[in-house]
This record gives sequence, structure tokens and C-alpha cells, in this order.
Amino acid sequence: MHLDFFHRTPDLEKLILEQDAIFVGGGNTKSMLAVWRDWGLDKLLKTAYDNGTVMSGVSAGANCWFERAVVDSWAEDLKVIDCLGFLEGNYCPHYDEEPQRRPSVKKFLEEGTFNSCYASEGNAALHVKNNNDFISVDFGDDKNSYEVSLAGNLVNEEAFTKVSIRP
Repeated sequence: MHLDFFHRTPDLEKLILEQDAIFVGGGNTKSMLAVWRDWGLDKLLKTAYDNGTVMSGVSAGANCWFERAVVDSWAEDLKVIDCLGFLEGNYCPHYDEEPQRRPSVKKFLEEGTFNSCYASEGNAALHVKNNNDFISVDFGDDKNSYEVSLAGNLVNEEAFTKVSIRP
């Protein structure tokens, strides 16, 4: 089932609470969250999550589950925005795919915007269970997910245990 907010919107409560798993695609994180909050979807998703529904996503669809995320919702710069907060911490997708990602995460760490940040390279996913069990899933090209922090003035990228899934 595909939920599209730009046509007639179905009974969201019935739709969301019937799902075993929810996948959210990419796009503009800021705009997506604003529409969700306006429709009350954020609260329905939290109820579903608390009831055991598996939440997943890519890019903006991964950002949304964390407390805050590094987003490209504006044309000029990457920014950190508040997200749904189902998962503790901060997140950055496309960590190796877009040249401004790594330097921006470093800048946010240096400025104290956050103390650490989870980051996933392209073709990698971060599997999180119970906010404390992290595994990186590699979909090809030896990609990984990390917990990124500062050690002095140096960026520390601690890779998570990796499981590879080859097509």
C-alpha cells in the first residue's frame, strides 16, 4: 500500500495501525515531517511503533525516526532539524555519497550541535533494535554505518558490526 498525501487521504488511523511494517522513501525531510504533523500522522506512527510495527526507510525516510537529522531540505546548506525521536540520537544518510556530508557532520560536532551522530554510507543501512542494538547492513560495495564523534580535533568513525546482503 502506498500512502500519498497529494490525493484524497484515507483513514490514517485504520491504515497505519493495520500495518506490520512501514517503509518511508526519500525526499525532503522538513516538508515530509510538516505534512505528517499537520495530519497527525506523527502520533499514529508513534502508536504503531509502540505496538511493535517495524519502521524503516531510506534517506529522509531514515532521518525521520531519529531525534535529529542532518538534512538537505534547503538548497544552500545542510542543517540539523528535529525529527520524530522514536530512536535516540542524530542521523546522517548519504555519508559518502555527497561531498558536503562528512565536513558538515564534523562542523556540527565541533560546534556542539550534537556529541555524536549515526551515519550511513550509500548502499548501507543501520538496523536498530531497542535503541541499543546496532548492525550495519551492506547492500554492496563494502559500505558501512558508523557512530561518528570527535576525539580531540579528529573525527572518529566507529563502524558497526556489518552484515552483507549481496544481490
